[in-house]
Amino acid sequence: MALDKQVYIYSVDTSAFFTLKERLLRKEINRAKQSNEKDKVKELETSFRAVIDSNVNLKRNLNPNSLSINNKVSLFESSLTRTLGLVENQTYEDVIIVETHYYSVFDSLVENGFILNGEEYVPFTASAGQIRTKKTVFMRKETWNKVKLTLMCGLTEERINNYFDTGKNKKRLYGVSINKYLAYLALCSSATDLWSKFNIDRSIVVEDFETSINTTVDFVDDVKYTVRRRKMDVPVCHTDGCGMILPKKSKKAFMVRLPWVKGLLVPFPYDKFVGEHNRIVTDIYGKKHDIIKDKIEVIFTKSQFKMWKYYHSWDEYKSLYKKHKCHASVTNTEEDELSSARLCYQMLQTLTLISEEELNQLVSATRNDIQETVSNPDEMLNLLGATKGKFEDKNNLQQSLYIYPELLLDPHVKTKLKEAKASLMRKVYTGKIKVDGCYTFIAPDLYAFCEYLFNGNKNPRGLLLDGEVSCVSIPDSEKVDCLRSPHLYKEHAVRSNVVDDVTRKWFVSKSVHTSIHDPISKILMFDCDGDKVTVSNDKTLVKVAERNMEGIVPLYYDMKKAPAEKISRDSIKKNLKRAFSGNIGIISNDITKLWNSDSVDVDLVKIRTMENNFEIDAAKTNYKPVRPKHIKTMFKPFNKMKMPHFFTYEKYRLKPQDRKNKKAKRITESWSNTTTVNRLKNMFPDVRIRFKSVSDMYDFDYKTLMSQSRVKDEMYDVVLNKYRELNDTKWMLSSRQKSGDINNTDHLPVYMYIRNELLQIHSDPYFITDVLIEYLYNGSNSGYKTTLWSSFGDIIVDNLKKNLASRIKLCERCNTVIDNNRNKSNNSKKYCEGCGKIVDNEKKKERNLTYRSKNNKSRKRKLDEK
Repeated sequence: MALDKQVYIYSVDTSAFFTLKERLLRKEINRAKQSNEKDKVKELETSFRAVIDSNVNLKRNLNPNSLSINNKVSLFESSLTRTLGLVENQTYEDVIIVETHYYSVFDSLVENGFILNGEEYVPFTASAGQIRTKKTVFMRKETWNKVKLTLMCGLTEERINNYFDTGKNKKRLYGVSINKYLAYLALCSSATDLWSKFNIDRSIVVEDFETSINTTVDFVDDVKYTVRRRKMDVPVCHTDGCGMILPKKSKKAFMVRLPWVKGLLVPFPYDKFVGEHNRIVTDIYGKKHDIIKDKIEVIFTKSQFKMWKYYHSWDEYKSLYKKHKCHASVTNTEEDELSSARLCYQMLQTLTLISEEELNQLVSATRNDIQETVSNPDEMLNLLGATKGKFEDKNNLQQSLYIYPELLLDPHVKTKLKEAKASLMRKVYTGKIKVDGCYTFIAPDLYAFCEYLFNGNKNPRGLLLDGEVSCVSIPDSEKVDCLRSPHLYKEHAVRSNVVDDVTRKWFVSKSVHTSIHDPISKILMFDCDGDKVTVSNDKTLVKVAERNMEGIVPLYYDMKKAPAEKISRDSIKKNLKRAFSGNIGIISNDITKLWNSDSVDVDLVKIRTMENNFEIDAAKTNYKPVRPKHIKTMFKPFNKMKMPHFFTYEKYRLKPQDRKNKKAKRITESWSNTTTVNRLKNMFPDVRIRFKSVSDMYDFDYKTLMSQSRVKDEMYDVVLNKYRELNDTKWMLSSRQKSGDINNTDHLPVYMYIRNELLQIHSDPYFITDVLIEYLYNGSNSGYKTTLWSSFGDIIVDNLKKNLASRIKLCERCNTVIDNNRNKSNNSKKYCEGCGKIVDNEKKKERNLTYRSKNNKSRKRKLDEK
């Protein structure tokens, strides 16, 4: 999926809503802090809190001055942007993100909304990621009233609130779990592509496939905090988040989004599974469907349809879907070439029983890759992201490197390469090492699902036995270690891979399919809504994992369910505030401390892992277990313990308040070679990049980046002077960019601003680009050209396409680069992957029309003869 289509919105914090009195008080507090008047600061802070608390019923105004370039963030193309009709690269005020620093202000905003330029804004949603950073999305009320029925597929708050379930005490519970509702609503803002060929009339929703597996578990009691090994029936929903799509519609697994619908669709030929007598299935509302006669192409499961209970039937949902012009979207489609398998520190630190020789063998592939990377120009390009993946998914510098590898000799690219190599070394020191295998979607045994769905078999056999998985990317009969992040307890699932004629026939995609007789989902704690796993057949890893998993069984706990509530401003406010208080990062770090302590208490790891799962669900369930005193005492030594030494190299972002208070960089424990991940440092000696291997292969000419040479006239100097001014002050515009809101530096709002400012001087972007290239490459030849590449990189790519037309192959339909045939003699491809499919479909339609036309003529001739 291309991530280059973006629009800009604003993200502010609650200080942007201060009244004049509140702003003046904050200024006084800041002056007192600078003067180090601690007593005065304390007194003023008390006054300030009293003022904002007294204004809780105030409808606040958003200060228009807060809508500046340094508060702009990017929003990728999504169902939301398509529904609102937002145009790429434009800035909009329909949606505004608010980060909570002051709860009293947050209460006021949610309860009363706020005003901006005379327009009222209302709380809209908050995704799981936004909740973790205390962010809430607001929408202009007028806009919300226009699009709410489309985004909610005809549902209203009133209809949801009028629905009730009957609880255990026969009490009616009206409404919905509030944070679940907000998360489901936020699905519309996921970065997606339009699924234009989806036909909702050829889809149904069926019951999930659930069985009980009798297995041994370590049951962790969330009240008594005891760990007891017991054999019990464990319920497993095998299709949790997973549905099926016919292979003729897609041979790849992908994640799907519709209003209130999310999950994974896995290709499976269920039309070949059924015969004349088992074609009828019943949907979740009791309606029967003939999947052949009704031409059903997609089978969703109940777990994918999040708000199913608020509709009377699937027919009603389809009718509202079409009436309100809703649409389907796709994201995260299975790759043509699966990513290679990589471990992380969590997976390695649980391998406590591993010899020096085994660890050295395990990291050998990564060490060899690093040696190759610093000496082979092709691997340097790969490190910079220029060679793998689709051309259109790369940023401008990566696209240019793909077309013109000679750019490796540019000092700016050399700087980027050194940074990438340093980042690579930091990653390997923290356990990110390459092993044999792949990284792919995890899916259930869909053959067993079809036995249940079409044959009515409640205890089907399926194609896979207990202890077996099937992944076509791994050879048959090889043992694999299946791993998933987060990896907290000992979660190495060593299984036997089955790939034969039967599995190849039914398991169409490259997903790893798991057995319905296997409690593997309780070991790895996955569902099948798009979770990915590492599947490694590395012999050393498998051998070590088997040894470390001896005597280990899955953890199991009695998870709570989220209570239903009526949707209101008050319920939204309370539930979001409750969710804001969660912090799963602390728990994960505590578990890391436990695994890297001198003596690992495995039962404490089990308890903290249980707490982690309850913490994740707490926002939805309103429940957190309470530690008994004796457990608190057991954890005390670890509370003061620092993170293990390898965390010195882990990426560590200080929070804004920490930067402001000049908090020191993370301090870790001293290095020791007693734990697995710490031992990696000595196994990877630092190496220098051999740029001579690049200069021996390539000759770089900066003029290849230009459209033409330019005369150094007055306009030339005006453009340069303005560029220098903007480049020198860009830090003032970008210093408050929100980390995590954007991942493509080519599209940072500051660079779009610089581009527009320069185009105000001269309207021809090719002229400006030529001027800047001449100055930056022939003049200073600086090692820092980020502003050029991020502001006008698309123009450089276009210049390269024209100047090097003889060495590249362009798609004949959309003009994207499909190959660099610089060192190749022959290339018969005409279209990129997307256009190739379109052309194939057009040819197929044409053949069908020709065939029908011939048949019609033949029938007419026979009729005439009669």
